[in-house]
Amino acid sequence: MTPTLTTLADTRPGLVPVTATLIGTIALQTAVPPFATDMYTPAFPRVTIDLATSASMVGLTLTAFFLGFAAGQLAGGPWSDQRGRRMPLIVGGMVCLLGAVGCALAPSIWFLVAARVVQGVGGGIAAAVARAVIVDVAHGDQLAKLMSVLQALGGLAPMVAPVAGALVITFAGWREVFWVLAGLGGLMVLTAIWFVPETLAPERRHGGGLRRSLAGVGEVLRVRPFVGYTLVQSFASFTMLAYIANAAYVLQEMKGMAPIPYSFFFASTALAQVLLSLLNARLIGRFRPHTLIAVGLGSTTVGVLALILGVLFWDTPLVLTCVGFLVIMASMAFIYGNAGALGAMQVTHVAGAAAAVQGVGGALANAVSAPLASSGGGETAVPMITVMAVGVAIAVVSYHFATATGPLARSVGVEE
Repeated sequence: MTPTLTTLADTRPGLVPVTATLIGTIALQTAVPPFATDMYTPAFPRVTIDLATSASMVGLTLTAFFLGFAAGQLAGGPWSDQRGRRMPLIVGGMVCLLGAVGCALAPSIWFLVAARVVQGVGGGIAAAVARAVIVDVAHGDQLAKLMSVLQALGGLAPMVAPVAGALVITFAGWREVFWVLAGLGGLMVLTAIWFVPETLAPERRHGGGLRRSLAGVGEVLRVRPFVGYTLVQSFASFTMLAYIANAAYVLQEMKGMAPIPYSFFFASTALAQVLLSLLNARLIGRFRPHTLIAVGLGSTTVGVLALILGVLFWDTPLVLTCVGFLVIMASMAFIYGNAGALGAMQVTHVAGAAAAVQGVGGALANAVSAPLASSGGGETAVPMITVMAVGVAIAVVSYHFATATGPLARSVGVEE
């Protein structure tokens, strides 16, 4: 049974109620990256031919999007601390929409790269502000529950986006993918206008212009629990991305799994994370969020150790490898949302800046993990397990760094 909106809503006077439309809108604002990447990558060969360019240049369009996405978060989060949430959220959707239109009309590869940066900036602004909205309207266990529900909803996007992209490319072309993404951008704008009220009261905003607004980033980086939980979140993602980036090489090239069974297995790991994210939301209140993080880190460690043993000593057996991948993906349900919520609780007065730092931390971790983990290709899985081992080790150390904080730890239910 999933948590109901009644159990998630904070009914204290003066706060915006948490409704199904608000949750759905926030989930939509944060779904840009998987749709903007997973819908588009199947079309790479067509883009290469149509724009008379190289595969490496087409790959650069992905890098351009993520660079823009990181920059948009760094700008959008602090901006919303200064100006309120609603206007930056709407502007982010509009910029994302314009970037997608530019991509659809791109006459050259460099124009496409530039348009992808714009699309990423808009998506980054919207994602950071959307996370700040949740911090504005939810607190304590309720915030952790909402983060888990949003993680579950977000987990659906990587499952839906590749299928949607394949259908568009099959019946149309790569430009039509961006027209669909433009429609998604338009939906972001409309839902933000219709369903997201202003959640940051004027008296809670920060004056002093852009410099004071960006100072919030420096402020949150001086809060030890926030930094610790952000590192937990980022390096958990670092570990998970090693699987996402290299699973196709390991399972298809090394172990001979056919594309269709592989796609079903990949979808099953995403589904496991979705279901356990909903379970995590139910468990919060019975168990403290930091306890659930410890469970997730423990099971992730077990999954990584299983893969290390399989790769180094048993020639990467298929069943053990699949079990290890499944355990790692499922364990993220107990780590990501809880760590994000506990970190955000420390700095609610600059929620936008905090959301920006959390988002950029995850983006940078993913950007570093993917090329390192996949460097072995279909020849060896040693780089993958190395990345996983480093990621889970740093996540565990960061967890202890975050929880060993005395009074601040007790304020979020962490026992010394």
